[in-house]
Amino acid sequence: MKRKSVLCLVGALLCFLVPPTLSAANDAGLPPDREQALAKIYEEAKDEFFATINKLIATHPQRSELTGDDALRIRDARTDIPNLFERVMIVAYQKEAPTFSQWIEKGDQESLAQFREKFVELAKDYAARFVGSLFRRLRIYEFTSALPHNRGKGRLDLVLQSLGYNVKNDSPEVPPEQRFSNVIEPDYTSQWTLAAVNAPKAQEITKGAGVVVAVLDSGLDPYNSLFKDKTVPGFSFLQRTKPPWEEEATTTVDWGVHGTVVASTVLLIAPDCLIMPVRVTDGETMNDPVYPNWLFEVMAAGMYYAVNHGADIIQFSAPLSASEPVIAQAVRYAYSKNVVVSTSAGNISRPQWGVPPEEQMYYSFRTEVLLVGGLEKEGSAIRSWPHTVPHPVMTVAAPSKDVFVVVPTYIKEMKNDYVAGTSLSSPIVSGVVALMKSAAPPPPEMMARPGEYVRLVSKCLRETARLDLLGLAEPNDVVGHGVVDAYAAVQKIQQSLSQEK
Repeated sequence: MKRKSVLCLVGALLCFLVPPTLSAANDAGLPPDREQALAKIYEEAKDEFFATINKLIATHPQRSELTGDDALRIRDARTDIPNLFERVMIVAYQKEAPTFSQWIEKGDQESLAQFREKFVELAKDYAARFVGSLFRRLRIYEFTSALPHNRGKGRLDLVLQSLGYNVKNDSPEVPPEQRFSNVIEPDYTSQWTLAAVNAPKAQEITKGAGVVVAVLDSGLDPYNSLFKDKTVPGFSFLQRTKPPWEEEATTTVDWGVHGTVVASTVLLIAPDCLIMPVRVTDGETMNDPVYPNWLFEVMAAGMYYAVNHGADIIQFSAPLSASEPVIAQAVRYAYSKNVVVSTSAGNISRPQWGVPPEEQMYYSFRTEVLLVGGLEKEGSAIRSWPHTVPHPVMTVAAPSKDVFVVVPTYIKEMKNDYVAGTSLSSPIVSGVVALMKSAAPPPPEMMARPGEYVRLVSKCLRETARLDLLGLAEPNDVVGHGVVDAYAAVQKIQQSLSQEK
């Protein structure tokens, strides 16, 4: 009951602080020039953002938990936390970006007044979310706070870290003559993964040309020969100094390794598809956050960005929790637009450190996403990978052990090699979906019906997956409907769509 009363109190404060409607164009007080009007709206929203933070901190029932230094920095956040407003608002902006863009493009007084009302309201909402993020910590607080990248840091710094404040954004020092010169080992195209999912036969039909796969991860090696002419412009949420509607050069360079690895696995299956790198984490300092709120917010923003910028498939090598409202809303937005979301089941990897497996369980989506379990090879036999987190809505399974991957060329201490994890099984399925969409483009009328194409893709994958290769008679919570079969899935969706015509 005590917890419930605190939530009600915070909710009451938020309701009290919502401003009266600002809708009337004649009362907006905006300059006639669009750029001047936008600058005024931006400054008004920034004022409200920081004022709201101070009001909520002053009345928050847990404010005594903040150290004196953190309290002072939050009070003076406008000067003491550089670009906080800019970083938060680029995340907040994505959900309504298409509507905001229309109002800005029109540029008349009425449209700008509508934009002003919603943007200022959004700034106040996300100021409240920032305050809330200071008090929401993981249940496994003791474990996550003891990890090397979290150890010894105060609460505010841990929250800012989850917003990307400690990531590396430097461009790699790769001379022009060395760019795209690395040789990819034969292991990459001769590994067991390809035959296991029947990819070579599928690639005789198509190699994924014309399909865009958004890899939401730690970025991409921009000078790797594997990705030459295989990317479309991406975006990074981890550096921002301008209003969200202004273009700003952002680097999606990968210092966390994970994004390059995942993208290389997508291209293994669909070598002619295009990768859209969307940088939502750095693969290290933002992993295992003590205070997780902004990691979820940035992940959701990345999904909105990918959908709104033409991605056909969203690849997310991380579990997505439907119990997180921002994640649920973003996933269902992608689903409504018929953008396929492929996610990994997660790894049970820390029993030796005392983290109970149930802490890594999560409630996923039954229809909106593809949830992929892991497989390994033992001799000539394929079996489920024992470190896969089980889940009752598992879709299919794909190799997750001894998968040969490509890493950034500029991180000298690393090399292309065989690795393990369900982070690899999910991009394999994304590659299969890219083959499916390239071989059988869905008709516009199907894409106009929310979720219909996603359901068809899932159905084709499930109905063609191979349980017999695992010696199983029925689906289970580790491998789902069985080993994904790229060739059979491509044929199935071709047949299904030909019947639609």
